[in-house]
Amino acid sequence: MTKEKIKLNLGASPIWRKEGWVALDHKLKRSTDNAIAGDAMNMDLPDNSCAIVFCSHVLEHIPHCKLPMVIAEVNRVLMPGGIFRVLTPDLEIACKAYVGRDKDFFRKAKEEDESLRNDLGLGGMLMNFIVSPGQDTILLDRGMKEFIGGYAHLYSYDYEMLSTMLKKIGFSCVRSPFNGSCVKEMQEPLHVSHLPGVWQNFNQKFYARNKLVHRLVNGKYEINFNVTGFDRDPLVSLIIEAKKKSFVTKEDANKLFNESVKNYNRYARSLLRDKEVVRKLKKMKIKY
Repeated sequence: MTKEKIKLNLGASPIWRKEGWVALDHKLKRSTDNAIAGDAMNMDLPDNSCAIVFCSHVLEHIPHCKLPMVIAEVNRVLMPGGIFRVLTPDLEIACKAYVGRDKDFFRKAKEEDESLRNDLGLGGMLMNFIVSPGQDTILLDRGMKEFIGGYAHLYSYDYEMLSTMLKKIGFSCVRSPFNGSCVKEMQEPLHVSHLPGVWQNFNQKFYARNKLVHRLVNGKYEINFNVTGFDRDPLVSLIIEAKKKSFVTKEDANKLFNESVKNYNRYARSLLRDKEVVRKLKKMKIKY
């Protein structure tokens, strides 16, 4: 008898729960029967072991030079014909709203994500949509002597960008509506586990109204609830549902995008020709 295929939520967050699903997140301290502490580019899962991979608002946190290999890793763990559903902020929607000076869009976007800064007008909101502060990635100066800041969002994609990458890494894909998955189970929106299964903006008004706690204190989050379900942020989300057609290795994905002659300077890896930079990386035991 073959082992049942895994349904995986990639980057689910430690507070996400769903019967029959496995969550993988780098913020988890240890692995359990239904949760994997790990890295999206190096998942501790066998080849072809997953029937579904769901990934909501994670790709924008991954350095864009690593994204092709992350998609190839999803390809590796998915069975042939397996479903990969992706949500990420939609660059085209935000840029059209900015060019059109659509204040109503940005007002609603801030209701969906109250962390959007609004002290620099619509331009500041647009750029915070693309690059935002957070705890996922650290920026140091070239000399690696000064901490510049921590980041959450690092990049943003439109449908053409992301679908092109997916198709070259072995997937067929279509743009999908909110809660419009071909998998019935994934038609349930993200929601607080003990509340009705409908989408509501997760902001401080929502938390206060439902006596929930979600706040950052001394660099750590205090949260008194769990969540379940799938699609979120219908206003700003680009949603793509892909199906695995063929296997593509991480090495080939890297060659297709990062090593391409069309990608000038390979994201400034020319810095590795600087002996002092390489010496410091080795001293700090940083992979390069």
